[in-house]
Amino acid sequence: MKTTQSLPGIKFIGHAPAENLQREIMNKHLAGLPVGVFTDITPIAFCGVPTCEAVSTYNNNGRIEQVTLRFKTLDTLPLQRHVAYIVTDCNNRSYIIGQREKPRPIVKVTRDTGTPNGDPAVCSVEITLYAQKALIPCNINR
Repeated sequence: MKTTQSLPGIKFIGHAPAENLQREIMNKHLAGLPVGVFTDITPIAFCGVPTCEAVSTYNNNGRIEQVTLRFKTLDTLPLQRHVAYIVTDCNNRSYIIGQREKPRPIVKVTRDTGTPNGDPAVCSVEITLYAQKALIPCNINR
């Protein structure tokens, strides 16, 4: 059985250094404890309509969740550092993708030069994470 969750609309995307996050946030969430992000979050300016989808499937006698965040941006992302991505939807609910420990998000950046007839020259970003719980609700201090 496969269950899918899609956020209703994204109004904020940001990233925070993974080493500044609490330890074991996935296990805290699975135990029913609230998860907070108590570090500076660097906003990412995006264009177009970003999407975030979490798919939970049964795999090897357990459930695994895959979350995929897609957006277009002109900002430079810190690809050489371990970061977690924070997303806030239009209902003011925030989620974190990534944590201090492994597994880490997989970041795929595609640079597009655009076309002379007006298509934008932007970077398409796809962030994917496979974990027992990959899209974790969190409280942020903004």
